[in-house]
Amino acid sequence: MSRTAVVSAALLLATACALKPIERRAAVQGLVGAAIAPQLPPLPAAAAAAVALKSIEWSATDGFDSDFPSQIDFIEFDEKAYKAMRDDPRRTPKFTKAIANRLKALGPDAVVLDLGTGPFCVLALVAAKYGAKKVYAVEANPEAARRAKAFIAKCEKPNASGRDGEGVIPLAPGQIEVIEGFSTKLELPQKVDLCVFEICGSIASEEGLYATMKDAKARHLKNPDDPASYIPQRCQTYAAPVSYALHNLLTPPSYDWSKIAGKDPIRFNCRDEALQLLAPPQLLEDVNFAGPLPSLPATVSTKLAFNVDAASLQRAEANYADAFANERQLQSLLVKEDGSKASAAATSADIAAKFSGLAMWPTLVLDDDVATLVKSRGANGEAQKSHWQTVLQLLADAPVAVAAGTTISLAFDAKLDKDVTKAAAYKLGGSIA
Repeated sequence: MSRTAVVSAALLLATACALKPIERRAAVQGLVGAAIAPQLPPLPAAAAAAVALKSIEWSATDGFDSDFPSQIDFIEFDEKAYKAMRDDPRRTPKFTKAIANRLKALGPDAVVLDLGTGPFCVLALVAAKYGAKKVYAVEANPEAARRAKAFIAKCEKPNASGRDGEGVIPLAPGQIEVIEGFSTKLELPQKVDLCVFEICGSIASEEGLYATMKDAKARHLKNPDDPASYIPQRCQTYAAPVSYALHNLLTPPSYDWSKIAGKDPIRFNCRDEALQLLAPPQLLEDVNFAGPLPSLPATVSTKLAFNVDAASLQRAEANYADAFANERQLQSLLVKEDGSKASAAATSADIAAKFSGLAMWPTLVLDDDVATLVKSRGANGEAQKSHWQTVLQLLADAPVAVAAGTTISLAFDAKLDKDVTKAAAYKLGGSIA
């Protein structure tokens, strides 16, 4: 291997780990020892007829970074993830506004249930601050529950005065009661007026959402069919077909995407520009808690047809061109073995019209006020900062050329267990015409 190729290999590995930022498990898998091809290889031509895509099955716990806690059937979070949720400016302020408005309407005797309170009890504290008489803060993770109890005890100290750097606020003793365990296994002392929660995964149903909320609706709510009993009122998953830069630029023989395509999903930071939409997003899941929820176990199926449009292709090309101009790591993928660079403009135009798979991300409808809509990506799927991830499931070993007018038809199944500790299972397949 030439010195240039060795340097390119190092840059390639750094790119996979440092692109802003692809999760390490997905990016590094299969990259060690890879070298950039001497030149950008030819990509598959557009199909003349329908192209069958891979049929894929995976679990809600698949595709997480290896430094997460052990995950067999249930998604858990580390300290970094808890802090990211607490400090997400697109999430917590909107929850605060929605909870304050709802408690104002409920009055001074309101009883609140916070499902999955976490070590910082963020939503429980908001509810207490804005007038809840009693808050039951439920947490299944033993360590998070222990820390939550210690945190609430600190808030109950008589000398607590206002908010400090750790988020401490003064509480009346017993105003927030932390209860360890799954809410599906607990008996609360009373039914509640309002249930607040953020157990929406990057695919909405990933974190036991259906099982938890079906049980809460049946056993814990005073008015389970009233939308005002829930914040959020709905949890949604949006989806769109996408082009993925690395799928186009890292190619056999140095990199074999068949080792990933059809297996674990790739989990991206929502601000990662290495992924671009090829069509406007559509609703993949829409869970309305005041409406009827399916009897569990159940399979919830959705069929979608996306029409690739010229505006999306143009936007993808422009975004790729901007990324190549501003992201040093991404620029390294244009380096040829002789040290020259492929054209960023030509490469952007080429990869912007290549389909790699389906991207999925969540949106929370907190209440009827559009100002409290929590979006992990922009209204049209634009990249933005979020504590949630964008989940990409590759549907082909090699990118498939598309054009304006191409139709991508997809069928999605979510297999849901009645036991909240059993991970949801997903199935995805379809075709391109």
